[in-house]
Amino acid sequence: IKINSKYIDNVTFIEMNNPPVNALSTCFLRDLSRALDKIPADAKVVVFKSLVKGFSAGADLKERAYMDDKSAIDTVSDIGELFQKIESISCPTIARIEGFALGGGLELALSCDFRFATNNSVLGLPETNLGIIPGAGGTQRLVRLIGLSKAKKWIFTAKRFDAVKALEDGVIDKLFNASEQMDDFIDKFASDIKCNSQSAVSLSKKAINYAYGNSLEEGLSFERKQYLKTLDNPDRLENLEKFKK
Repeated sequence: IKINSKYIDNVTFIEMNNPPVNALSTCFLRDLSRALDKIPADAKVVVFKSLVKGFSAGADLKERAYMDDKSAIDTVSDIGELFQKIESISCPTIARIEGFALGGGLELALSCDFRFATNNSVLGLPETNLGIIPGAGGTQRLVRLIGLSKAKKWIFTAKRFDAVKALEDGVIDKLFNASEQMDDFIDKFASDIKCNSQSAVSLSKKAINYAYGNSLEEGLSFERKQYLKTLDNPDRLENLEKFKK
């Protein structure tokens, strides 16, 4: 099994299971893309987690070693498109990190809305040490998340950072002493999201993501368009009725 998808109380758990380290092989990428296509329409949260050691070690370098330049370029392009597909999921997404998230594995986590990790986790973008760059969105998403100089530090040094430093730099959102503690928090966090209007959360995510790369004026115009879509939202109308009584 490469990908196992579970749906529990409006939460989809996408469980990655490509031993030993969830390397991003072409087969694994295909299965992950198919799992994304099967996310139920009424899912309110999607959680990416690993069933093997670590979250993901990134590219399958053994597979990559036998690729010609065109195949390597096509594969990196496919990975980038897949991560864009994750970023475009309409509901909030969570990367549950326990262990390592390196290279493409960290880029996958960066394409999620939130990243939670246990304190034994190690994160990094080692690509420049291999003579390449993070080419599946890493240079773009990391700088938007933590700022220019910190992103340069992470990418230029190619270092592996412990979870405490990752939290300090803003790469992860919350740190936990144990996986059980992290799972309890994710359940509560998902519940806090699920109790709100699915449509409103989705439109909010769309408007927030639009802020990147656009001016404030453009963003405000886009935000207004999303707000207008909520006027006929049954959740909105039902809540307004309560104030008439």
